[in-house]
Amino acid sequence: MEEEIKSLVCRIPDVLHCKVILGDNSEIQDIHVLCATGRNIKQLVRDIQSAVSAKFNIEIDYKIISVAQIEEGDYKENRLKIGSISMINMDNSLKAVVILENEGKTYEGTSIKVKSITNKYKAVAEATILGIESFINTSGIFYLEGIEKAKITGRDFFLCLVGYTYKNTENILIGSSLIKTDENEAVAKSILDALNRTISKIV
Repeated sequence: MEEEIKSLVCRIPDVLHCKVILGDNSEIQDIHVLCATGRNIKQLVRDIQSAVSAKFNIEIDYKIISVAQIEEGDYKENRLKIGSISMINMDNSLKAVVILENEGKTYEGTSIKVKSITNKYKAVAEATILGIESFINTSGIFYLEGIEKAKITGRDFFLCLVGYTYKNTENILIGSSLIKTDENEAVAKSILDALNRTISKIV
């Protein structure tokens, strides 16, 4: 029940993180929420009450809901960043190794594909996803739905779709990144763009 409520609350707009504390009889004792500034706290509390009531048929007192606000830009600084990306030729295959960083620690993901331009992008994308799963210490909840190079107003960018299955919920997340100097970096950044907010709610 604790994880189900947390997952539900984290899907409310502007919620960045949530912690649910249950009592001895599994009743909801406290709900602690971190949200972006600019959101009306009273409205957020009402949204949480309504969501929990509709989903679980549980009426909760607003007094057990604690809300803290933070600039979302500052919160993003604690998310995963790209450390390095390596592409290794292996006979008829390509091996992508992506190193992600967070608070001085590194997390590695590796993917091997048959050589092709499309598979090069997929290898980097999948290696990034595996690095993210290493960070959250959970495997098999994200998968690459697709990655494409596109152009708009003369500028190239990558657009990705990432599937997300966790705690009996399934979603498709979208991310994008302009190509500035390196295609592989843009691929990895598009994956992070799709997943950084979601993983911040899991860890």
